[in-house]
Amino acid sequence: MSVSTKKEKVQFWWKWILINALVLILSYIISVFVVLLINEIIFENTVDEWGSPFEQTVVQIALGIVIGFSIGITQWRLLRKVFNVSSFWLYSVVIGFTILELIAGIILWKLDINRGELNFIEFNALAHALILAITGLIIGIIQMPILKKQYAGSVYWVIASTLAWGISILITAIDQDSELALLITFIIGAILYGAITGATLMWILKPKE
Repeated sequence: MSVSTKKEKVQFWWKWILINALVLILSYIISVFVVLLINEIIFENTVDEWGSPFEQTVVQIALGIVIGFSIGITQWRLLRKVFNVSSFWLYSVVIGFTILELIAGIILWKLDINRGELNFIEFNALAHALILAITGLIIGIIQMPILKKQYAGSVYWVIASTLAWGISILITAIDQDSELALLITFIIGAILYGAITGATLMWILKPKE
């Protein structure tokens, strides 16, 4: 990235935005079906049943694995064209989601709160955004050493990861009057996630002096 022209940087940014947004949207849709299958087939819960705290934690971790691995492998494939990125990047997003959901599962169980209700689809965008922001913080901290080996300013990636994951869902709070509005704002949120993380990478991927 440090030897790329301005045109190449802009092309990388647009490619990063479009691919990350597309993968995020598709992986979320797929993960919803995975969650429904696990909830209904394994735990034998109906669509209207949240299940026990343990069951809710399991399905949320499953959701995180689908989204996390999809985003992780996508970003790894894009980044390895820029620098020799560790393959650990593939798993870092999954690890971040898993850590957060395990912690959230215990906390929400003690508070007697259904994890499934804290979702933008249930018109609870603020809580969902907070959960994802913390997830993004954990993911950024895990990924920071990978960037730090070769580039300065990796701490800004932690900030960008936190903001990008949080904003991607927070924006759905703008209009929650219909499912169509949620879909449109979710797509915009996915694009913003790619824009924020992509712009940050363009800024920090410079060799250490």
